[in-house]
Amino acid sequence: MTDIHKTTKRVLVVDDEAEVTLSLQMYFGGKGYEILTALEGGQAIRLLSQNRIDLVLLDMKMPGVNGLEVLKHIRSLDPMPKVIVVTAYDVQFQEMVEAMGVDGFLMKPFGIQALTHKVEEALDGKPAAAPPRAAEPSETAAVSADIPKARLLFVEPSEYTYKLKEIFFNDAEKCGGQYEVVCAYSMEEALRMMDKFRPDILLADLSVLGKVSDMAGKVMESPVRPKELIMHGSGSAVLPNQNQMMGDLTRLGVKVIQNESFTRAGLVRLGDVIRKTALQHGLTIPATL
Repeated sequence: MTDIHKTTKRVLVVDDEAEVTLSLQMYFGGKGYEILTALEGGQAIRLLSQNRIDLVLLDMKMPGVNGLEVLKHIRSLDPMPKVIVVTAYDVQFQEMVEAMGVDGFLMKPFGIQALTHKVEEALDGKPAAAPPRAAEPSETAAVSADIPKARLLFVEPSEYTYKLKEIFFNDAEKCGGQYEVVCAYSMEEALRMMDKFRPDILLADLSVLGKVSDMAGKVMESPVRPKELIMHGSGSAVLPNQNQMMGDLTRLGVKVIQNESFTRAGLVRLGDVIRKTALQHGLTIPATL
């Protein structure tokens, strides 16, 4: 009988954002890896001391024991696991960690295919097939002489997941439009903000909604309802009563897209959906202005 611990690669995900660790645990667990997670550096060091780890996905900036300290501990281990650094911070970290020795470095937001490529390359010890390049919004969106301009209200599970979108959608060159963006962290807060902000498009992460059809119904029945309600979430997530929920949302006229929008490629795809939605509703300014 085959010993699964001799064939299954064990990966430790170290990140102080619970949403990130959960998403990566679900994604790579679904691909056959054994996944351990740590939300801070001290916990990561304990897990490294207690378990055989093949690869570490390591964030740099964490409270308490930071990623650099974890990396120093990793370099004292024998055998030493592979290390891929994933960070939202600037290239000064890249120079420091590469000088210490790592097997990959990715800046957040990163594409899930690019991360998969790095993981496979590190664990196989040989170059993997290059991941397909994520198309930029200008490559995927329908050609138009107008520039989309809209007010976007995001409903997110945490400030971290929103900050990635805020940075992306405030950069007209990256997202292909001119947007004013704000965020709520519950549907109840979103309903209150609708009257004040009057969003053109409301984009809600499925993970924060609870009874999504009830919340969607309240949004769509509001006298200040947005022109479009889009619900999005990771394609790897399995939602309770998913088929019934999708049917209820479709009948309400809600767009639902399966998309890991915490990644670079996911942000590009979400930006393409928003751009096309804005164009459909005439939310544009002439390109010459």
